[in-house]
Amino acid sequence: MANSLLSLFLFFASLSLMAVGGGNTIIPEIHRQAVLVRHWMTDAEFAAAFAIARAAPGPGSLLVALVGWKALGFAGAVTATLAMYAPACILTFFVSRIWLRFRDNRWVIALEKGLAPVAMGLLFASGWVLAEGAAHGWVSYLFILVTIWVVAKTRINPLVIMALAGVAGILGLL
Repeated sequence: MANSLLSLFLFFASLSLMAVGGGNTIIPEIHRQAVLVRHWMTDAEFAAAFAIARAAPGPGSLLVALVGWKALGFAGAVTATLAMYAPACILTFFVSRIWLRFRDNRWVIALEKGLAPVAMGLLFASGWVLAEGAAHGWVSYLFILVTIWVVAKTRINPLVIMALAGVAGILGLL
């Protein structure tokens, strides 16, 4: 089990350092490993775990605790959570001290501008992976498209959309 915990730790620690733009940007890789490669959970279980992580107070990247739990129980949840937060926090602490010294340099400004589209692309990929796991028919896909449009073009609170999706799920429409 120690080897499995070490493997889990190394996996999430490496993802921790690649989460440019936040924890949601690594969801496709978490999904790929948890569902397709290591078979810790199904697509539906992953989508449900994501929904639970987003509904719970705290960062959405708490998904890693649920994946760790599914993989190796309580020890897996603790290991995955520590691996997700500790390396990024340590790196951020040291880099931010250096970054502030050079914040007006052209290369720092260029790097910040260059990482913005990368983060957006990773977020888009995360949404795609979650939509694939959650959609089960044309009504689901239609709901996803309408949701994207509403969020992008209106000021309607996303909680309203979530409530409507909940009602549609209860009624068996989704």
